[in-house]
Amino acid sequence: MQNAVTEALAGIRVEPAGNLLVHPETALTHTAWTHVIERLEDAGRSVVPRSMPSRPTREVLTYPRQGTFGFVLEAAARLLETGSQEDAERTAHEARTLKALTVAPALRHHRGEAAPAGATGEELLAHRVTAEGNGFLALSVAELTAAVGPHRKARGVLPAEPPSDPAAYVVLWNMISAPGLVLSGMNAANTDDEHGAALLFSHLATAAQALVPGEPFREWR
Repeated sequence: MQNAVTEALAGIRVEPAGNLLVHPETALTHTAWTHVIERLEDAGRSVVPRSMPSRPTREVLTYPRQGTFGFVLEAAARLLETGSQEDAERTAHEARTLKALTVAPALRHHRGEAAPAGATGEELLAHRVTAEGNGFLALSVAELTAAVGPHRKARGVLPAEPPSDPAAYVVLWNMISAPGLVLSGMNAANTDDEHGAALLFSHLATAAQALVPGEPFREWR
């Protein structure tokens, strides 16, 4: 198990954003940060958050794009940046893929049940997350608002504060799981200037402990 954890976390680092500049004395500008992302991606790595940090001393998390968590991290980071349907659906897909690696085989494939009679909007939404998304569902802010109301927050949503644009997309999840921990960590990295990157790494470390060595990979469909 320890080998699986070590492998999953290999190459993931938390460091001040200023360390990623070509010259540490360079001012942290949008142009300089764009060059940081381009240089990282050319080297097969990327960074969370993708938006320019507020100051050079703010910690960010860098990771290998092809690593165990790389695909879901990149999809979620792009969703936080764009709010697009494509990035939301990709994030949900990568979360389900990670779920297939971190739960017992019998739990990988959801067995659908009918929605409960007389269910509230929130209950119907929770059923959709499970039945349609196997735990992770991309949907528009308009759909989310219609289900939970304009003044209530849904549990397990990326981003934690949905965009004001009703046409923007989010990802919902409804159970604690390894990919759910990763997405929760992404929310922390996106909103907490002081400790967000460290919290994300902590969530990744916990998620890594759920990896099951030797289990065959099977993607849920």
